Amino acid sequence: MSDEPRFDGRGVLVTGAARGLGREYAAFMAERGARVVVNDIDADAAHTAGTELGVAVAVGDVSTEDGARSVADRAAPLDVVIANAGVSWHRAFAALTTREFDDALNHNLASTFEIVRAAWPHMVARRYGRIVTTASGGIFGVAGRAHYVAAKGGVWALTKTLAIEGEPHGIQVNCVLPWGLTRMARAGSAAPPPGEAAAAVAWLCHDQCSITGEAFTVGGGRVARVVLERSRSVAADPRRIAAQRDAFAALMRAAD
Repeated sequence: MSDEPRFDGRGVLVTGAARGLGREYAAFMAERGARVVVNDIDADAAHTAGTELGVAVAVGDVSTEDGARSVADRAAPLDVVIANAGVSWHRAFAALTTREFDDALNHNLASTFEIVRAAWPHMVARRYGRIVTTASGGIFGVAGRAHYVAAKGGVWALTKTLAIEGEPHGIQVNCVLPWGLTRMARAGSAAPPPGEAAAAVAWLCHDQCSITGEAFTVGGGRVARVVLERSRSVAADPRRIAAQRDAFAALMRAAD
């Protein structure tokens, strides 16, 4: 289509892009003129993706400060960062270890924090930036993924604050909760092909998009806005448990 937005000349870094959703984002943006750099911690897979897509590669662990800085510097000049790197696995809460919880935070939340922090000075200097972070529909709660959804909930909250701090510098930050059939999807999942989330992510990265500080579910040909909202308040005597009980009951009735 003649009115299809393009990314000619824009520098785009996609983390966790050797496979799955990240690779689809990288391919989609490259096909529309972007100068794409794919990042992944798996060097062999990253180079394979880079060769097949005809784009540059920056191997490194973006969950560490040094790794993220090295990747961002190699990808510069940077206009767009799609922070897609992450891991997920099933573990019942009672069996979850501290190390596993920390690993989930590092590879999902810290990887987002570190790569955005590394890219931030590049974007501030150019007074332009588009950042898309990656949360998950699991933030609404899913058994066996407490470690993962805690990290992804942190990504969502981080995005809201980054958007506020980025606005004076021309940096827009949004979050996607993608739905796509990837290696991390549950066995037997009815999720659509991962490529069906790429156009929505690309729009949030485009010059013409003015949205910032928002979160959206994307994939399967549908998008939805995700919001955290506060209900109307109910008056209740702060000294009486019974009054509080009745107030909570009124709030829950209103929610039904």
